[in-house]
Amino acid sequence: MNKYSTDVRVFTVLQMARCDENVKAVQRAWQEKFHNKNWPNKRTMARLYAKFKRTGSVEDDKKAMATATATVVTDGAKQVVDDFFAADPTGSVRRAAEMLGIKRTSLQRIMKELELSPYKIQVTQPLNEDHTQRRSEFAQLMLEKLQTGEIDVKKIWFSDEAYFTLDGHLNKQNYRYWGRERPEITVVRSLHPKKFLVWCAISSHGVIFGPIFIDGTLSAANYRKFLDEEFIPFLHGHDLVLGHWFMQDGARPHRMADVFEVLNEHFSDRIIVLDYPSHFQGGIEWPPYSPDLNPCDYYLWGYMKSKVWQTSPTNLPELKPAITTAVDTIDCEACSRVMVGFQNRQTAVLVKDGGHFEPLYH
Repeated sequence: MNKYSTDVRVFTVLQMARCDENVKAVQRAWQEKFHNKNWPNKRTMARLYAKFKRTGSVEDDKKAMATATATVVTDGAKQVVDDFFAADPTGSVRRAAEMLGIKRTSLQRIMKELELSPYKIQVTQPLNEDHTQRRSEFAQLMLEKLQTGEIDVKKIWFSDEAYFTLDGHLNKQNYRYWGRERPEITVVRSLHPKKFLVWCAISSHGVIFGPIFIDGTLSAANYRKFLDEEFIPFLHGHDLVLGHWFMQDGARPHRMADVFEVLNEHFSDRIIVLDYPSHFQGGIEWPPYSPDLNPCDYYLWGYMKSKVWQTSPTNLPELKPAITTAVDTIDCEACSRVMVGFQNRQTAVLVKDGGHFEPLYH
């Protein structure tokens, strides 16, 4: 292998890892890159790859080949790792370690030296001055009420709806993009995907109610009917109304007078809803454009969709039970941590003067 440059060795090792040591596939990749057939023979490729997995180096170093037992951070190893994540920036550390034959601890050390950072995908909405002011006011008020004990975060029901489609899912909670700069990523979806609209309510005790599958488009009429006939009776049946708060976001069907009347009847002033204070005295106004403050958005849906798509449903009859099973796997301990995150996010909003903040892990 002496006649091959370091760049060629790095390319060969990387392709051996990506192609699961399939020499034919490596040769095709070589042809595509170098436009010739002067590739190393099968034995040379195997020896070079085995040496790299043993020593972390692509250079001719007989001593390293003979004695190394752990990955050595060499320029060759760094180059292979850098090339790997340049080609597959969404690859996990575990997968990279397996494919490159490098111990995970060594790989993480190399990635640190390469200054590769895990960027988390964040979906944001444009905020104007009024939005940021209302977010700041909400955060300040919520922190005060939590600190004084007027509101117990363990007694808030956070609710929301989300679509689950057969298109697949980008899990923003687990998805990471390794790079030196924050990326801009676009996710392409079908125009009319097959899907379910799912409603859930979550608290520090877990998913208190749901999943509820909503047929058709959510309207104020069918939302009120659901509250009246299913959700409210359930809460009363389990003594979960008295002393508890109910939160819902600013979706148009949530903000109709009929819906507010139902909430007022059962929760009185223990309501956290956009526009509610303008209809009834009391309550707290949920700030506009704030999914980053709703545990359903920053935890629940990402977790559930990750679980659902592990089962790879191919049709709606398979998708529905997968969603129900995903809810069953959520434990109280995780939800308790998520509610601590809710408090931390109020502080993050204030630090950013009501603007968007860097993603927090729950």
